[in-house]
Amino acid sequence: MTTQADIQHRAEQLATTRDALAELLRTLQAEIETVKAGAMPDIRRAARKVAEQHNRLRELIAANPALFERPRSHVIHGLRYGLQKARGKMSWPCDSQLIERIHKLAAAGEISDDQVEMLIARTERPVAKALEKLDARLLKRLGVTVAADCDEVLIKSVDGEIEKAVNAVIKDVTQDDNAQVGVAA
Repeated sequence: MTTQADIQHRAEQLATTRDALAELLRTLQAEIETVKAGAMPDIRRAARKVAEQHNRLRELIAANPALFERPRSHVIHGLRYGLQKARGKMSWPCDSQLIERIHKLAAAGEISDDQVEMLIARTERPVAKALEKLDARLLKRLGVTVAADCDEVLIKSVDGEIEKAVNAVIKDVTQDDNAQVGVAA
């Protein structure tokens, strides 16, 4: 027959074992922090070098767009560089005017009922993601302007061997959201 003392003894054993595990984890974390602290100066130096070289390459690409007409980008040693279209920012003067124009084009048969459903939210407000899929002619007729639809420099690793932490360090040092290395999925 099991007594309260037996259960209490098991609980004490579990508590002791858990404390030992917690101590091992604290020791591991302290060792990781020590290794990390020792490596960070070298990592920061390397990141500054990467940032410097990244910025030099960016300047060369930006100064020579004619070299990237066809093909728009190149890959060498796991690094893709060149030019790419910047994602345009859409704007329109007034939601209600755009909705009115969408309905007018739908009535004329130029926009299907399914497209109207995608283009206008139930709250009767235009849906930018859906508008992005329309061609420029229709966007113009609707009164939508697309800004920042221009080339931007592309520098991106295609290697899958480097971890996400490197991306964070490089982006932080270069202040460039496109400065990243590929990460294996």
